[in-house]
Order: sequence, then C-alpha cells, then structure tokens
Amino acid sequence: MLNFRLLAPTALIDLARIPNLAYVRHENGTVAIGAMTRQRHVENSDIVAQQLPLLREALGWVGHLPTRSRGTIGGSLANADPSAELPMALLALDGSVVAAGPGGRRTIAATDLFNSMFSTHLASDEILIEVRIPVMVPGSGFAIEEHARRKGDFAIVGVAVVVQHEGDRCLRARIAACGVGSVAVRLSGAEQILERNGLGPAAINAAAASAAAEIDPLTDPNSSADYRRHLTGVLLGRALRRAAGLSPVAIH
Repeated sequence: MLNFRLLAPTALIDLARIPNLAYVRHENGTVAIGAMTRQRHVENSDIVAQQLPLLREALGWVGHLPTRSRGTIGGSLANADPSAELPMALLALDGSVVAAGPGGRRTIAATDLFNSMFSTHLASDEILIEVRIPVMVPGSGFAIEEHARRKGDFAIVGVAVVVQHEGDRCLRARIAACGVGSVAVRLSGAEQILERNGLGPAAINAAAASAAAEIDPLTDPNSSADYRRHLTGVLLGRALRRAAGLSPVAIH
C-alpha cells in the first residue's frame, strides 16, 4: 500500500521481532499458525501438507518465491486485498483469526473479518496474532482455480473449493472466490445447490451458473464485470470437477 501511494503513515511498527508469533502447530483438530509465520514456511510445513492441503495449494498461487519468503500469513489477511488468495482460502476452510489489544484477545471468524477493500474489522489498537483453521476431513476433495495476466500477478478471479462427498453425494461444500468484489466472498448459493443436488455434471453446472449470478464484481483496468462473472462460472466448474474427481470438460 505504501508502494501504491495509498498510505503515508507517520510511523511504522515492525512486528517481526515479537517472540512466539511464528509457528505452525496441530492442536486438537485445529492447525494454529502464528501471524508472523512466513508464507514459505507454511507452504513447506508437513502439518499443513497433511492437514490443510487446500492452504498449501493456495500458497502456491501467492506472488513469487521472494515475496512468499518475506510475506507473512497474518500480513496478507490483515491487508485484506480482495484479489489475494489467502483470505479466500481462509473462508473456504472455515478459519478464524485471533486478535489481541489492550482489552485482551478475541476470535474473529473469517466470515466476519473482512470489511471492505484493504480493510478488516480489526480495531485500530489490535494486532492479528494467530490464524486458526480446522483440519480438513480426510478424503475431502479440494481445488483452486485462478486466472491472472501472468503467474504471480494478483488474481482477476480465483475460486477455492472444499467438498466432503460420497460418490456423487455432497455432504458439505465450501466455496469462496477472490477478485470478484471489494472483499473475498463465500458463495453460499452454489454451496447449497451442491449439498442439495450432489456433484453430478448437472449440479456442477447449476452451481457454476449460480456463482456467476451471485457475485457483484467491479470493472477495472484489468477486466470488465461481465468478464469476471464469466470467469467465475468457468473456474468454479473446473474446480468442482477436479475436487469431485471427475474428468475435465471443455468450457468456454
């Protein structure tokens, strides 16, 4: 935001030397990640690979190796860029964050964290200290699909999918998207279609169409709103087929 001249603060506070804010732990069915943990460390974590494979896949889409080597998990979430992959992944994984301030600590669900573009519901005297994500149910299908101008660029549209399924039957679906509005969003309408109708081709096509209708994207120099709607449906169809273990089909 400083590079883009969006902020001109009178002071900057470096959190990097605060002890005990960089870790990855598996605690009673939850993966706890310190907010100052470097993205590259999380990407290479065996705990994350085993318990949160969607998060690992999401990190592969984040920027470039040098940025992941310096960027932190908490930093990306607190920055709340609407095109960033980590807010989208946190939503798809039903995660939350722990904030700390003079009044103590509180937990904020991912669905309540993001306020608007580059803005969260963290108070001005709070810092984000931990990310908490329930482990994925073994055997869950998952996928991330993204379209950007170049590998490592911010997403024009990205979608993340986690489905618990038995064959074509969908027991639970979580779908999130980035690049489609002022914040990353959950696509609950598409989720409900899958949970009601399963993961067959017709249901997937209906969920993709619902997602495209559900969003209210912006037009900017990178893309029109109509193109973002089209991309959302296309990418979600691909992600759902991959998550469900179905053969890919050509979508235009």
